[in-house]
Amino acid sequence: QWRINGLCQSVTQGIAAWLRELPDDIDLKDAPLAIDEVRLIQPATTYTKLLNAAKEDEGNVSLSFVSPTSFRRKGHHLPLPWPKNVFHSYLRRWNHFARKKIDQDAFLAWVDQHVIVHRHNIESVKVAAGKQGSVTGFTGAVTYQLDRQADEQSDFQTLFYALVRLSTFCGTGH
Repeated sequence: QWRINGLCQSVTQGIAAWLRELPDDIDLKDAPLAIDEVRLIQPATTYTKLLNAAKEDEGNVSLSFVSPTSFRRKGHHLPLPWPKNVFHSYLRRWNHFARKKIDQDAFLAWVDQHVIVHRHNIESVKVAAGKQGSVTGFTGAVTYQLDRQADEQSDFQTLFYALVRLSTFCGTGH
């Protein structure tokens, strides 16, 4: 499977136009990718819409990692879905593209303090990583929950849920 996501209307329209005239296969670095099916799943949205919709969200959230995922930590690869690493990944993208920037240090301190791994079903996977040899990543699913004090900073709580919504449009880690 190959998933392409477009967040804004113009990108989504460009992807939709490209999808109408696809070849039978795509060559990815001398590896042919046969196209069996194409589906549009996510409608276009905006960062403001993600934030506004997230104001209604509450409770546990689950994320699935279908591609091997890893994070850089102190010069090494970390193949675990620690909340701070996962949400740092999404916040970097948010701050790069959204009009409203978020104080990274303050938000990540809040995540570290209030976001808990509630349950997980992950597996380690070793993958080739170009000139680096191989990297150990993880696949699977994780459920996060907020502790009782998280709502004392309601803006961060809303951002947490907005970043969960953003996660369907962007990758996680490397």
